[in-house]
Amino acid sequence: MRLLFITQKLHGQDSFGVLWVREFVRQGYEVTVLCLEKGNEEFGFPVISMGKEKGATRAKSVLNFEKTIVSLEYDRVFVHMSPVWYTLGFWWWIIRGTPVYMWYTHYKMQTGVRLFGWFGRRFFCATSQSLPQFDGSDKKIVVGHGIDMDFWAKRQNNCQDPCDLLMVHRLSRSKRVEIVLQVLKSLPEKYRLEIYGIEAEPDYVRDLKSLVQKLNLNSRVTFHGTIPMKQLSEIYTRHSLIMNMASETIDKTMLEAMTCGCYPVTTMANAKAIGLNQASENDLPETVADFVLKNSEKLPMSSEEMYRIVAEKHGLEGLIKKMGVYIRAGN
Repeated sequence: MRLLFITQKLHGQDSFGVLWVREFVRQGYEVTVLCLEKGNEEFGFPVISMGKEKGATRAKSVLNFEKTIVSLEYDRVFVHMSPVWYTLGFWWWIIRGTPVYMWYTHYKMQTGVRLFGWFGRRFFCATSQSLPQFDGSDKKIVVGHGIDMDFWAKRQNNCQDPCDLLMVHRLSRSKRVEIVLQVLKSLPEKYRLEIYGIEAEPDYVRDLKSLVQKLNLNSRVTFHGTIPMKQLSEIYTRHSLIMNMASETIDKTMLEAMTCGCYPVTTMANAKAIGLNQASENDLPETVADFVLKNSEKLPMSSEEMYRIVAEKHGLEGLIKKMGVYIRAGN
């Protein structure tokens, strides 16, 4: 079966998309990737870029997209977290009668999501928290996350200081980083926070850095910026707790950290969606800080149990099989 896999970026620094495509290929799909920009690596499967890495304008990228979807031969379309491309391509896929599927783990409505709700086949999402607008609809299929368990083989946690807290995700308002900063302020001064992630919203990051100064946390907070995915395991294994207060969604970084024996401190809803047995009772900084104090020395769950949860509920091989039931049938 020929599958057109559409995503924003494909490069080695963020191996997430590459691992997904390789698993589709391993399970028998003939995959062509169409992306806005790509790296210089050899991926082992066809990759067509819209040209952003070469300086293509937005108009040129859109034109390249339209030309590609019309000229290529494929049986199914899989749109990965990029509803805008469905907005631009749905007209052709309706004409051709091509079944289209979308992976979307957010809760915000936008034009591409609304259009897909009318004309697309199935939304796939990690947890029931995603796409609440489609609760009860047979178009919304909850399948868990997709963590490659070969790439994320179990690693021993070597945390030397449980007071060294970790945060890994995009820095945007939806992640509610300010709550974690307020949590840190409520903790004893020996606690510190290391933050890794791309500055997705620079104005928000400026606000965060101003808040760090206002709370007198300059010596306790470090912004490291983005980091290649292949280096993350070393960072996860150096920490016992990873902080994440994003609401209505679970970041894959929490699951990756769990494979390295690092326990997520997150919202109660996120914890339940992951399969964790303990979490802060609410999102108040003082309550979260109390949870950290009680669990930083002895984690609520063993590293073996954390790894089992990720493998059984959020493994990539199982995810592709679950989605494949619908994709292969065209349902």
